[in-house]
Amino acid sequence: MIAEGKIVEIRERASIVEVISDHLTLKKMGRNYLGICPFHAEKTPSFTVNEEKGIFHCFGCGVGGNVFHFLMQYEHLTFPEAVEQVGKRYGIAVERLDRPAARRDAEEKESLYQLNERAAAYFHEMLFGRPEGKRALEYLKGRGVEEKVARRFYLGYAPQTGQGLVAFLQKGELSLTQAVRLGLISERGAQRYGEKFFDRIIFPIANAGGKVVGFGGRVIGQGLPKYLNSAETPLFHKGASLYGLFQAKEAIRELDRVVVVEGYLDVLALFQFGISYVVATLGTALTPDHVRILARYTKNIIALFDGDEAGRKAAARSFEIFIEGGLLGRAAFLPKGEDPDTFVRARGKEALEAILEQAIPLADYTFTWLEERHGKSIEGKSAVAQEIRRLLGKVRNPFEVDLLVRRAVDSLGVREELLRLPARPASAQGRSVPPEGSPQALATQGREDLVERSLVSLVLRFPSVIQHLERESDVERLVSPKWLEVIQEILSEWKEQGKVDGAHMAQRFPPAQASQIAALMLEGENMPEEECGKMMEDCLAHLRRRYLRGLEKDLRQEIRIAEEKKDEKTKKERMLEWQEVVRKKRQLERQRAVSKTEIR
Repeated sequence: MIAEGKIVEIRERASIVEVISDHLTLKKMGRNYLGICPFHAEKTPSFTVNEEKGIFHCFGCGVGGNVFHFLMQYEHLTFPEAVEQVGKRYGIAVERLDRPAARRDAEEKESLYQLNERAAAYFHEMLFGRPEGKRALEYLKGRGVEEKVARRFYLGYAPQTGQGLVAFLQKGELSLTQAVRLGLISERGAQRYGEKFFDRIIFPIANAGGKVVGFGGRVIGQGLPKYLNSAETPLFHKGASLYGLFQAKEAIRELDRVVVVEGYLDVLALFQFGISYVVATLGTALTPDHVRILARYTKNIIALFDGDEAGRKAAARSFEIFIEGGLLGRAAFLPKGEDPDTFVRARGKEALEAILEQAIPLADYTFTWLEERHGKSIEGKSAVAQEIRRLLGKVRNPFEVDLLVRRAVDSLGVREELLRLPARPASAQGRSVPPEGSPQALATQGREDLVERSLVSLVLRFPSVIQHLERESDVERLVSPKWLEVIQEILSEWKEQGKVDGAHMAQRFPPAQASQIAALMLEGENMPEEECGKMMEDCLAHLRRRYLRGLEKDLRQEIRIAEEKKDEKTKKERMLEWQEVVRKKRQLERQRAVSKTEIR
């Protein structure tokens, strides 16, 4: 944790344009600066930075926030790390106020990273700077790996003796206990240690920030296992690590797609042939965590499979993994008997890219695979329908659900409603409502949300609107909880500071809300302040009408229930309330009609 005063000092001292310009090219356009967004592929600049307000927002992909949010997303930093980095750029020392235990944990983790870095340097030196590495270099040469690629991926070699790393660590006065934790060596009795990797090509595995988290080793001779990875450690989690991500991330962002393969040498071969947007899993099948990590860079993920039966089964099974990771994914298949390494070396970049261009949606592939597996009998189609229904239950995007249902109906001939997700039950008042997340519900939510967004945008940008809104007593009833929280924070800051700092406001909320706040502060910047009062009244009037419509429906339902129970007293009370609501509703409608006439 960092003191709030220090965070404010750094944010106020920092120039968001300067910090972002360290990473992007920005061009001044009026009050703002524009650039090509680094978070999605685009040709026309929509990435907007406002120096005065200290915020950025991309009108293409929706990402936004203050200077800390940018670094958190661009370099995948935590909030404290982003604050520290900006502070360092402007010469401001940052002291963390974490509990001693938390501080010790952070320091220990950093020491583990440093130990991995030293081990990687040792392996690299063994490969390129020592006679012991000659045999390993010959092996890489025989596999077609060029030296520049081997150096780019910082490849190394663990000698046959199996004691070199231990001696290296001891000479450097590095902790052998920590090396045991990292799985680099093992304890074999009092003051006796053995190494995990020997006579193997070493592939350092880096996280997205370039820090070494673990190692993979490929045996040179005939030993087993052929490939050996680091064990699970505080830094390394096999199911959430991807080989080559650090080297590939810029190409992935630029080209807006990524290819997932299985092996280290597959990554090196494709990279060497100019396909630099490639990563590999580490001896495991693709996991939802892998998908989520890659989704930060692109939504276009192509899993490249072998063309044999095992590869076909793996492709079908991966559809569920993609769903759980929040995407649908695509699959491409190599000819039988080929892997990415051998294929690209034999046929070249163009042939492999042609296969990638033919990648098919995993949904289509999986549905077809299920139909082939179960057959076209009634029993077979029933089994397919049940499996598809199970998979659809995991899809979170309602529009994707709708399209997938229609795809399944076309081939199976079953009724749509049998494949649909269960509808939400009727509300406590007995009113039936569209299923949460359905297209109808989302359309309604979108219309209502637009009004609330407009109101929040006005409050963020115009002091006169804030002063007016402070006098409104029924805001809490009119605005949804999502936006009410933002409005309350704005009013609170206005009372405390006498102004609204957009960068500070964005910092109070999670990244998704921070992006929305940044967008609202930049939308409609040229609107004259004299028009904002009328716009605010229109927004509040719309929200009041919405509130009264809901109240009217609720009272009608309560009146029906009272009639069924023959409860005349309650019926009479609810009738009077209903009449008052109708009166207010009609009054608002008349005011709305007068307003429209005046505009004409």
